[in-house]
Amino acid sequence: MMRQYLCRCGTLVSYRLRHRARKNIILRSTDGVLDINVPPFVGEWQWQQWLAENEALLLRWWRQAQHRPTVPVLPAEVWYGGVRWPWVADAASTEWQWHAGQGFRLPEAWMAQPQQARSALAAWLYRAAEAELLPQLQQHSHRLQLWPAAVGLSRARGFWGVCRRSGIRLNWRLIGAPPWVRDYVCVHELCHLPHPNHSRDFWALVHRHTPDADAAKHWLRRHGHELFALG
Repeated sequence: MMRQYLCRCGTLVSYRLRHRARKNIILRSTDGVLDINVPPFVGEWQWQQWLAENEALLLRWWRQAQHRPTVPVLPAEVWYGGVRWPWVADAASTEWQWHAGQGFRLPEAWMAQPQQARSALAAWLYRAAEAELLPQLQQHSHRLQLWPAAVGLSRARGFWGVCRRSGIRLNWRLIGAPPWVRDYVCVHELCHLPHPNHSRDFWALVHRHTPDADAAKHWLRRHGHELFALG
């Protein structure tokens, strides 16, 4: 159903609310409309409390939905490993190429096909996430002696990681974040194995194994939305 929420800044945010999520609250924007999926167990009082506590996040997503370009364009810079890297068109390239310390090279022929270029770059970064993020998660698993049933990547738009009985999945877009931020997300999800909640004991375990947890959360709040520039 369509709803509205009046932010403290005076902005009236319209959104479509659905009770279809399994565990986490998930935000998406489709054709200028903000869609929010919540678990069935989230009641009206809990939902209003979440809105009040996450008003800045809601407002940012709503504004992005309103200003989403109708024709996809390539961002001027691409996040990879915690650095914004530039890209240049290269007549000799036939696919996206990464040059350490320099940035990306785009086939010049793709300049007239931004959607193809975006999709190909997202696919390149997804493969990089498979090669880098999943081993990073497994290294922390060995270090903490916490063993998920399986590990994999997620294409979700509403969370950075998820821990379920079936295993742990990390959002592939984390490949754009600094390694120490990825460390925090890996440890965060692993700590959900003994503590499937956000209790005091859970956070104590997270902070014990990631001294930069607060800084990592701040980085994701500040730059996380930029990691979704390719969709």
